Amino acid sequence: MYEGYPIWWRGIGTPPPAEWAYVFEDLTSDDTADEWALAAAIIIAQTRRRTGAGPAFSELFAFLMPDTSGLPGPFPDSLLPDERRLAISGFRGHVTIEWRRRGMINFDKGVMRSLRVGHEFRKRSRRRQQEIVEGHRPGSHDEGDMSVAPVIDETSTDR
Repeated sequence: MYEGYPIWWRGIGTPPPAEWAYVFEDLTSDDTADEWALAAAIIIAQTRRRTGAGPAFSELFAFLMPDTSGLPGPFPDSLLPDERRLAISGFRGHVTIEWRRRGMINFDKGVMRSLRVGHEFRKRSRRRQQEIVEGHRPGSHDEGDMSVAPVIDETSTDR
């Protein structure tokens, strides 16, 4: 009966709403998952910097999907409270597993507020910081950098 349902909807008697499947695909597909995972890692890093702990999964998804309070869409009317909890945890859990596979986030299973940035996010962050430092070394010159005096050719006859 449940075999045709996505893994994140298993154990629920009603088929998943199409909207949930579309959102899951958007959050985990090869075309868009990196962007979503990066956004999640940024939220996690900001929350950890501000509070010292990672956000709860519900808080993370509320930041990512504020229009729907962190849910991919409305529940089918027939879902029982236990099935709603199962649907939410399955959906969020499998999305974050995909982002963890990409190295953007990490977490400990069953530990509250264990969300943290992953190795790939830290690597990209270090590379970005290094590029910023290298771009602002004395002697480097970017076009439009107003902190460096322009070179004036004194041999010019256009005076």
